[in-house]
Order: sequence, then C-alpha cells, then structure tokens
Amino acid sequence: MVRKTKEEAAETRSRLLDTAEEVFLREGVTRTSLQRIAEAAGLTRGAIYWHFQDKADLFNAMMERVWLPCEEACMLDTQADAAQALREFARQPLERMMEDERTRRVFTIAIHRTEYSEEMRTALERHLEAMEAFRTEAEAIVRRGQAEGDFEARLDSRAASVAMIALIDGLLSRATSTPTGPDELRDAFAAIDLFVAGLTPRPEAGACGSCR
Repeated sequence: MVRKTKEEAAETRSRLLDTAEEVFLREGVTRTSLQRIAEAAGLTRGAIYWHFQDKADLFNAMMERVWLPCEEACMLDTQADAAQALREFARQPLERMMEDERTRRVFTIAIHRTEYSEEMRTALERHLEAMEAFRTEAEAIVRRGQAEGDFEARLDSRAASVAMIALIDGLLSRATSTPTGPDELRDAFAAIDLFVAGLTPRPEAGACGSCR
C-alpha cells in the first residue's frame, strides 16, 4: 500500500510539472498562479503545496528535469581537428533543441516567458553559468586551433569565444521565438560555418603563386 502511495505521489508531481510547462509556455510564468496550474491539471491547490513550497520551487523543479542546451554541449567530447570540433560544439545546442521537445519547451519558457525576480534567481544563475561554461570551452577550442595552426594566431581567443556565445545565444533565441524547421536549422548551421571560417588564417598579401 505504501509503495502504491509513493507511485501515485510521483505521478501527481510529474503531472503538475507537465501542466506547469504547458501553462507557463502559453501564459507566461508571472501571469500564472498556482491555482491556475492546479485547475489545468485537474487537481486541488493543496496538491501543489504537498509537492512544492511555492511557484519558484515548482519552476525550479521544472527546469531541473532537462539539461539546458549549452550545458549538454559542454559534455561533448570530440577528437576532430579544432575547426570541426568548434563547428560540432556550436551546433550541439541547436540540435538538442530540435531533437527534444521538452528541452525546447522549457528553454523557451526560460528565455521568453520568465521575468527573473529574486525568487527566480536560481534558474537565472544556472543559465548564466551554463553560458559562461560554454564560452570557456569555446575559448579552449580556439586556443587549441591556434596552437595547431587551424586558426589565426593573432586573434584574441577570448573575444572570439564571446562573439561565438553571442551568435549561439541569438540563434537559440530565434529558434525558440519562431517555428524551427529544416530551413532554419540549415541557415543556423551556415552562420556557424561562416563564423568558424572567419577564424582561419588568411594568406599574406603577395603569397599566392600568381603574385610571384
């Protein structure tokens, strides 16, 4: 009997989180009350307070059910040359958004449907930490490419990583603002390829055969 009760409690908690995702996505976090979520889930407000202290607690639990796109990219391990490694690294967050519907929903809520008050600070800090970890890893790949001759040695590796995170952040924001299909993903990958190509060394003036 106890086991059944635990299973039912887990099912209720999951149901509340699923419903919160749907309502937050549709109506926004600030405008959504716990009562609204309870009604949409077909449960009482007391059921929410049994599992969550308040709306911030529920929101954070919803966020914890997924890896943020940039978090998962930092777990990517590639043995490719630096240029290819940087392409794969940059593409990973966008591919994750396309492959996993829950990740897309939750990330959309996090960046478009949430006003980060103090009670939501935990989720904001997690997002900022993920972005900084992504930037740091991108800088390490750029430095490896410079050491191996794949990237221009004179460029500022930190500045390159900041430019890259700005590109990926913008592409993720765009992907969660509008319906994303094969064409949009192709365009995003083309933008990443263009960025990586811009890091590669350029021949010095007069170095080509026809100039000799």
